[in-house]
Amino acid sequence: SVRYLYRKVPQSKRICSYYRCQKPILRNIAQDKQGAIYHYGCLQSALDEQWRCLNCWAVFNGTEVAVDMQFGKQVLTCPFCGSSNLKRVKNR
Repeated sequence: SVRYLYRKVPQSKRICSYYRCQKPILRNIAQDKQGAIYHYGCLQSALDEQWRCLNCWAVFNGTEVAVDMQFGKQVLTCPFCGSSNLKRVKNR
């Protein structure tokens, strides 16, 4: 059970770490292996999402992708080499 997260993390700091969401977490809180907090559904979506870096050929999921702000726009970058040359791997 992750009920202790509601007491541990103040409500003002409960923001979903999923790059597509970034909304406050009021219920259904979940935590990944690195300690980042998500909505439960957002965490499941991020784990299902696969990315491939076209520079270093690393494969990683949506919880590992790094988000960079460039010119007021979100740019996804590789957590290993920092390249923004990413391709989503399709699930078959």
